[in-house]
Amino acid sequence: MDNPNHCIRNTNPENEGGRDGIPSDVLADILTRLPAKLVTRLRVVNKLWEGIPKNSSFIEAHLEHAKKYANPFLLLSEEDSSITFINTDTWEKTSMVINGHDGKFILPNSCCDGLVCLTNKDDRSMILNPTTRECFMIPEPPIRTNILELGFDSSSKVYKVLRVSNPKKDENYIWEILTVGDTLWRPVGTTTGEDIFIGGIYVKGIVYWAVYKEGEISLLFFDFKEERLSSASAGTCKPLRSDGFEQLLEVRGNLGMAITREDITIYSPDDEEYQLMEIWVMGDGINNWSKECSLAVPAELYFEVLFLKGKKILLHNKIDNGLYYYDLENHRLGPKEFDLPHLQCCTPCVESLVTLKDRFSPMDLVLVRSGGVGGVQGMHGDGIDVNGAD
Repeated sequence: MDNPNHCIRNTNPENEGGRDGIPSDVLADILTRLPAKLVTRLRVVNKLWEGIPKNSSFIEAHLEHAKKYANPFLLLSEEDSSITFINTDTWEKTSMVINGHDGKFILPNSCCDGLVCLTNKDDRSMILNPTTRECFMIPEPPIRTNILELGFDSSSKVYKVLRVSNPKKDENYIWEILTVGDTLWRPVGTTTGEDIFIGGIYVKGIVYWAVYKEGEISLLFFDFKEERLSSASAGTCKPLRSDGFEQLLEVRGNLGMAITREDITIYSPDDEEYQLMEIWVMGDGINNWSKECSLAVPAELYFEVLFLKGKKILLHNKIDNGLYYYDLENHRLGPKEFDLPHLQCCTPCVESLVTLKDRFSPMDLVLVRSGGVGGVQGMHGDGIDVNGAD
């Protein structure tokens, strides 16, 4: 793997530091802490920095820092075929349009290393990096998919796409895997059409779903490295409750579950009714769970958890379609921070410089332009944002 310092080292033998005498390792550490969009703009400030966004070790270090410290942005699909993302620090809304595609896109519930799989109304699938605006069409015939997820194989260092479809419209669903850059889908299993899938949360090379069947709930998960489908019953997965399961989510790099305890009601001194919500986190095995935190939310509202950062939780209220922060230190729900444009699910996504350009043909590149809502106006041919770089 490349040394992340090599791409920013000053070539002057009398000065082994970076620009203005900054040591190259210090400069690399500083740049990993900056937003991805700013890093892409800095590459045109100095020719010595031009290779920064393309260096594999730097991209990996920047991604790990963003996962640990940065607030994810929220990704939404609009009716007019545009993709909107919301900065959860500033609440600035930016939109982008994928050329040649009409109608609303179907988004996953989670992203993989800042990349998301999209499906349009014509059943064409593509992989998008919302940060760099790099988008590639998956080279395969259109097929109606019930599930489309992107994952990373840590052993072979490649990304893979998982799809679940029902081409014959019978009782069996076909599970297939495609290594990004290849054209051959490989079968990995089947399930019955009676299963109801909830979630689709990607964590550390595995995507998880809660599955309802005949009144019973279980956990289904697919390992992208082993290309294997497995399941766990409610008896072996402690937080699963058929009378109170709410959602799956990612919690600080681990699988989490947010559960509304319908068997517990809390009353305030003013006699207001609250519901107890618990967030559980999985440890080193599917039967190893611990309670992360509990929060009390107004009983008349219906919340989903978007993400946890520090001592705050971002919640989406599906009644008024607003976004709220819950303070875990004061155990208090804050005021509404933002109104979503219309009722829909949000996909939390981390900023990323990850590129798949070396895995696709130039013919698979899909042009992405600003949607005109606080968006980026200048675009480079390779999809990297260079607004204001001239």
